[in-house]
Parts: sequence; structure tokens; C-alpha cells
Amino acid sequence: MQRKFILSILPVLFFLVTAAPAVAGPRADTVSLKLGDAQAQVDGVPYELGVPPRAIEGATVLPLRFIAEIFGAQVTWDAETKEITVKQDDKLIRLQPGSGEAVVNGEAQAVAGKPVIENGTALVPLRFLVESLNYEVTYMPQTKEIHIKQLPPPNKPPVASFTFKNNTVAQGETVIYEDKSHDPDGDQIAERKWTGRERAFFAPGEYKVTLTVKDSRGAWSEPCTKIIKVTEKVLMDRLAYNLHYPVPGEPLGNINISVLDLAQIDPAVSMSREKVLVSDSPEIVRQDGVLYSDTLSGENRLYFHHINGSGETKKIYLLAVNQGLEPVHLTVKKWGVAGPADPMSVGRSAAYRYLDFDPRNARFLELQPGEKIILNEKMNNVMKPGQALHGMFDIDAGGDLLFAVVAVGKQDPLTAYEQLPILPRDDNHIRGTFPLANRSVSVQLDGREPARLIVADGKDDEFLYGKDANTSNMGRYSLRSHNSGNYGVVYRVKVSARHRVGVIFSPRGGVFAGAGEWDGEAFYLPNRGVLKPQTEFAMIGVVEPGREKVLEFIPPAGSYLPVNLIFIPF
Repeated sequence: MQRKFILSILPVLFFLVTAAPAVAGPRADTVSLKLGDAQAQVDGVPYELGVPPRAIEGATVLPLRFIAEIFGAQVTWDAETKEITVKQDDKLIRLQPGSGEAVVNGEAQAVAGKPVIENGTALVPLRFLVESLNYEVTYMPQTKEIHIKQLPPPNKPPVASFTFKNNTVAQGETVIYEDKSHDPDGDQIAERKWTGRERAFFAPGEYKVTLTVKDSRGAWSEPCTKIIKVTEKVLMDRLAYNLHYPVPGEPLGNINISVLDLAQIDPAVSMSREKVLVSDSPEIVRQDGVLYSDTLSGENRLYFHHINGSGETKKIYLLAVNQGLEPVHLTVKKWGVAGPADPMSVGRSAAYRYLDFDPRNARFLELQPGEKIILNEKMNNVMKPGQALHGMFDIDAGGDLLFAVVAVGKQDPLTAYEQLPILPRDDNHIRGTFPLANRSVSVQLDGREPARLIVADGKDDEFLYGKDANTSNMGRYSLRSHNSGNYGVVYRVKVSARHRVGVIFSPRGGVFAGAGEWDGEAFYLPNRGVLKPQTEFAMIGVVEPGREKVLEFIPPAGSYLPVNLIFIPF
């Protein structure tokens, strides 16, 4: 029976001090020795030792030069000072026979057992070698065998470092950061976290910028902090800078635009025939059951957003059920899921993943008569109390399929589905099936005055109306549902202009964190933090004269509507 070598009761092995290297060639993987036996095994190859390992005063000692050089160290003996030196990687060890103290990288430390010289061979306590040279030791008490491996050196954390091209800049001047971070082990820098980093600053003063970095093995650096000075000179204000150097999602703060005084745009609007199935009521799930279900065919969108309000772990499943007599083909064309996390975070993340979806990942399925499948089976669908899950799926069914969003604890949703009760909707959130799931908005800008487009206010941009397909199963007539906020609707806003125009985002109903797609590229909206309503803005992009740009936008779960798109000619 094997067990880890107990260092406190085993002595350390020593190497011949004056001899040439014990074994030539690359570093060995494993060395095996036996107490009192002069034969060692180096990666299974026999090797004769001048002095065998043995116990001296309760400590196991081994030939130092043999062990150290097998694992790539350099061992030297100074006959004048009677000092042994061991060098490996960044370790420098100095020992003296008969001394209970060693010097490791300039620091003195006690040695459990003393090095000795026997027949010209230095024997050193094994415990000291393990602790100072990072060996792994396995001891087999029945056979008194010792197996030694060299462990890889401990991971050194990366070093964060950066400079400014100019340490002093004007307001509205682009700051150029030169990242000089590195990793002593040669690992890749896997992640960077900046605080205080801005593309430009818009008030005079001194600003602190900090960088920390993480290597590919998960170690974080110490923070590197530098100060940049911003002068009184103004090259551009914040709005002008972002119009000239637009980054989608960039927060603009309060740029003093009187939104409600801007002229409203009356766009050309068209809507698709697809439906969106929305399961958001009861938003807070307190028991197992069917949250919402309906039968759909063709191209549609499935949308759910729920919070675990029970005292135990819950799972949310999106099911597809073939209740017919013929097989049905189902294509899951696109999806975005997020969670478990807080309601606003999952809304933001799922919207981004939906918009950034790679169509090559679409799924092609066939459901046999009576078959049930889970559409979100390979996604994290486990919610602890207080957590939220959110998902959007674009599907194309070749025939009628029942789609159901269910909540369960430990039950198998496929076998338990028929016995699950339909949960009652709450009074505040959305549940139902709504036609016209995609809205195409065409904006043509000809003038030179700022204007705005209102999105999802229920008046200028009407909300969807549909039905709650489950209410008739609960002893009532099917209830007409109102999608306040148009959640689950994809807006495709096409913008063309006679003059150069900046497009800016303004939340009006409440705090906002979502995503969009501008000119085919998905982005977070805002790209950091959240936006406060009415006072904070974010950049979308710029439309050049005679060109058309497209913004795709989804009202994100957990955020508030309406929002305005502001168009500023410049």
C-alpha cells in the first residue's frame, strides 16, 4: 500500500559533491531509491550509487549530487570554504556539512537534520530537498522504497505595467496607453482589468489609472497605477469627441440634450407575421409547474424570464412536444440565454448573445409523434433562490408543436410534464403569445436639426396585443394580453441621412442595461455599467451622407422602456 512520504520521520538523500554529473541528458521524470540499497532507478533504468540512502538520527538522507543533477540542478563544492552550492531555476542554496542551517536565496533557514560527507559523497536530508527544490515524494513502508518527482515550479504571477504616450493631455485629446505587462513564466496574459481608463478626459485635473492582469493559469498581478494630468486646454467636449470617434455603447454621461424638445420622427414601419411566445408571469416562481405553453408552427420566437422565489433550487426548462400523429422537423435557428444571475444582468447578456449568435450553430431536429425534448438542456438552467434565468430562441417548426416553459425542482420535466399544474399569472408581468414579433423601422433624415425616434412607449410605438393561451385551461376564457414594453420584439432600425448624423441612445423609463447590433456587430449598451434614465446617454454610431446603417435592438429583460434614439447632424 502506497502513501505520501512523511517528511518528519524520513531522512534526506545526498549527492556526491566532488564527482561529475551523475547522469547526462535531459531531466528525469522519476527517481526511485530504497533505504540501504546502492541501486537506484532513473525512469526505470538501474543506476549504481556510491553511497546508498539511509537514516541518520531519524532523518532520511540521500546523495545530493545524484538527486539534484538528475532533476536539472547544478551542484558545486568549494573545498576551501567547505560549502555546497545548489542552483536550479531561480533557487540558489548554500549548505555546509555538519551545519543545521542553509541559506536559500540569501535567507537563512533551519535544516531538519544535518548534511554529512561520507566516502566523498554529500548526503542531505530529504525533507530539506523537498521543501527547497519542490520535489514530490511517495514512500512505500513495506518495501522502504522512495519515489521522487520534480514538481513544476510554482506559478509566478504576471506583472502589470503600462505607460502613457503623453503624461499630460488636453481635454478631448485621445490618450494612448502602451501596455507593457508580461509574465515571468512566459504564460499568456489572459485578462486585463482597467479602472479609470478613458479614451479622453473632459475636465482638468489629475486622474488615476490602474491596470491589473491575469495569466492563463489564473494568477492575478499586483495593480499598476499611474497618474495622467489633464490641462485647461479644450480640444473637444465629450459629445463632439464621441461623434468624431464613435464606439458603439460608449457611455456619454449627461451631455445636456433636452430630449423632449426635439422633433419626433414619423418613420415607415413594417412588421413580420412571426409570433413571440413570452413567459414572464409569474415572474417570481414559488412552486413547480407550467409557467406558460402554447402550440405554434412555422417561424416564431420563444422568450422566457423568471426569478426563483422559492426557498430551494429550481430549474427552468423549455420543452417542445409533438402531440400530433406525424414527425415534425424543428430548426432552432438562433438563441441567446443567460443566468443564473440578477434579472438585469441576464437580460443584458442574453440580448448580446442572441444578437451575436453564429448561424453555423443552428440545431436541426425531428420530433416523432408523442416525443418531448428539452431545448435548453445543455445550458445552465439551475437557479438558486433569488437568481434569474432568461432565454430567447428563434425556431422554425414544420408542423404544430407545443412549446412549454416549466419550473421543477428535482423532477424530470419530460416525465413530470403532464402532471404539472399550470401556474397562475401575476398582475404585473407579461405572459402570452403575440403576433408581429419583428418590427422594421425606416428612418430618413434630410434636415440639419436634431430629432428623436421613440421606441416602445405604447403610443407612438404601439405595444403588441395577443392572447394568454393557458387561461382557458384554468376555468376562464382566453385572456387578451398586453406586451407592455414589447419584450421579445426585435427592432431593425434602418437609418439613412443627407448629412452626417450621430445616433445616440437615451433610456427614458428607468435604469437600462442591454445590447444592440450596429452595422452587423453586436455590442453591449452601454458597454460598461448601466444607464440612468433621462440624464445619461450612450453612443450608437455615425451615419455618413448617402449611406445606410442598421441598428438591431431588443428591449432587454430586467430593464425599463421606453427609450429614444436621438439623431444629431454634425
